[in-house]
Amino acid sequence: FFALTEEFNSDGVIALLASGQAVVFYRIALMSKDGDWVLRETEGACRRVRSVLARHGARYRPGAPLDPRWLAGGWSSHFEFFDDKKRRIRCDFVSRPPRIPAGDLETMFSAARGEGALRVVDPERLVLLKQTQRAKDYPVIGELARLLPPHSERELTTDPDRILELALAAGGDSARESVRLARLGRPREEVVAALAGEVDRLQQADRARMQRYEGAAQGYLAEFRATVPTEAPLEEQHAVAVRLAERSLPATLEGAAS
Repeated sequence: FFALTEEFNSDGVIALLASGQAVVFYRIALMSKDGDWVLRETEGACRRVRSVLARHGARYRPGAPLDPRWLAGGWSSHFEFFDDKKRRIRCDFVSRPPRIPAGDLETMFSAARGEGALRVVDPERLVLLKQTQRAKDYPVIGELARLLPPHSERELTTDPDRILELALAAGGDSARESVRLARLGRPREEVVAALAGEVDRLQQADRARMQRYEGAAQGYLAEFRATVPTEAPLEEQHAVAVRLAERSLPATLEGAAS
């Protein structure tokens, strides 16, 4: 996945490694068998990624076409191929990652970590990307938050002991109920309960967002599975997916990309 990132970025940075493989980059956990990237929202970037994937013999998996029209609406594109060791490599791409404001996307690229062509989402925005419906992501968020300055860590951590430690030590206001209770000197169990409620709200928000996309894509995905030629060259698959999407996949969903 690191090597693929370097391939995507060999002519200029267009893709940031994200999600589980970014967690691997930060040496926090080995938690993903797939690769996720945040892609610049241009036709050139999409064409570059498709070209690299085609050289690896990749094929589309059910998802939106890798095209700025759908990426701009928060949709994701999915591919897979087998490497020379017969390992299945899955690759997923977005250009409007959830919980990242559209106005912050350029800053996301300028704040990326890594060297040369290996560019990775910075820890603070990676925390936001990991605020999913999956319970396994929240201990990882606690570890990622330790890479941040104290105030940012306090606002993003999922570790109640760090909230208790940083509630007063880190300056500035906080909108978090768990921090407010810690500042008031309330018992630890109240801080833990407030933090659990915060995590649950994040999980429910992500679940609702995903359900909106899944509902809007049902007809398109059924056509995709029946129509896109799995053994055809990648660009032929892409052309079919685009025609299907133009007919049955809405480019944007009201409020769903947040």
